[in-house]
Amino acid sequence: MPEDGEQQYMTVGELADKVGVTVRTIQYYDQENLLKPSAKGSRNQRLYTERDEEKLYKILCFKFMGLSLMEIRQSLEGFEDTNAVKVLLDEKIDDVEKEMSALMKRFATLKNLSETVKSDDAVNWQHYAHVIERFQDEGKYLWKLNCSFEENAYREQESEQRELQKEYAEKHRAVEQWHKLIADAIRLLHQNEPLDSSKSREIARRYLAMEKEVGSVSRKTNHHDFVIFDSAEKSSVYDSFHELRFEVNEFLQNAVKNYQETQGEQP
Repeated sequence: MPEDGEQQYMTVGELADKVGVTVRTIQYYDQENLLKPSAKGSRNQRLYTERDEEKLYKILCFKFMGLSLMEIRQSLEGFEDTNAVKVLLDEKIDDVEKEMSALMKRFATLKNLSETVKSDDAVNWQHYAHVIERFQDEGKYLWKLNCSFEENAYREQESEQRELQKEYAEKHRAVEQWHKLIADAIRLLHQNEPLDSSKSREIARRYLAMEKEVGSVSRKTNHHDFVIFDSAEKSSVYDSFHELRFEVNEFLQNAVKNYQETQGEQP
């Protein structure tokens, strides 16, 4: 193409700098037939347009949403209206919520296994495998915001275990409600939702309804009920999980307080 037309194009380096990715990333998407250059310069350099820039942003968004390269390739010509994008985002939110639930279950199982190992005098892999199997397959867990079980819960007598199994079966629906409540609370927290908004009041109402139905979710019981940490218990370890845990706790507690004051109820 004529050199005097090259000024309307960006080189691969210019595109990378503008979008905030590496040149290698753009070259990789080129190799995967996701982002081909719109033209070649006089020295055979790859040249890109503003349309290519928009396409690159689209690829990066799809990648963050969790789409595979094949899915991205199939989706590049679609999703041109907000409704389609919203449907895709809702699907990915559901996927992440399921992943979070599975991750919290694994995290809680590992914590129980750690307590087991700490109290053992000798390594017993068969016993460790039994602990993992029990907590993973029998459903004897609840996703708590602090993701912890009471120490040595697996050591309870068989009769107590049977009672717990029955109790957990009865609370299965409550567990699902709790998962949804926490997911919604995280979403509102990240959206900086005001405490006096209709959404915040609704989540406070749901929280109080669950508290009434399955017992206090703000106090630790003898079994694996829901736990909300008091702010005084905040750890000095500020990893992302602990920060999120206490941020969500604070949001829920403040939302409930605001709701009760609005309704004229006593906290």
